[in-house]
Amino acid sequence: MSDPQRHDIFEDENGTRVAVRQIFPPNAMGIAYIEYKNLSDSNLRFLPHAEFLEKFKWVDNFGATDTFAKTNVHAAVVAPPHAEGGEEKGAEEAKTASADSEKPTAEQAEENQAAKPSRTE
Repeated sequence: MSDPQRHDIFEDENGTRVAVRQIFPPNAMGIAYIEYKNLSDSNLRFLPHAEFLEKFKWVDNFGATDTFAKTNVHAAVVAPPHAEGGEEKGAEEAKTASADSEKPTAEQAEENQAAKPSRTE
């Protein structure tokens, strides 16, 4: 592939994979540079277009994403054992407090609606 694009993945002969971040237009001397980074670190690197194609071969494409992050979907969040009893009491208190606070809010809303003057007079 002689025309690298943003998000393309290239690999050198040692197996090091790099992602193309940006392709600069030719400068005053007619040399176009490619900005890329190794997938194993975050350092940005620059090479002239011709040298980049000599060193790296196209292997894949990221698609439309800029970054690559692995997420562990199966990680479970475990509460500390000493806080379990306190959390249950705190959750019950929060439920009763929220139920109590809803009643005055509803009553205030009805009062505010009744107190508004009508514009049909």
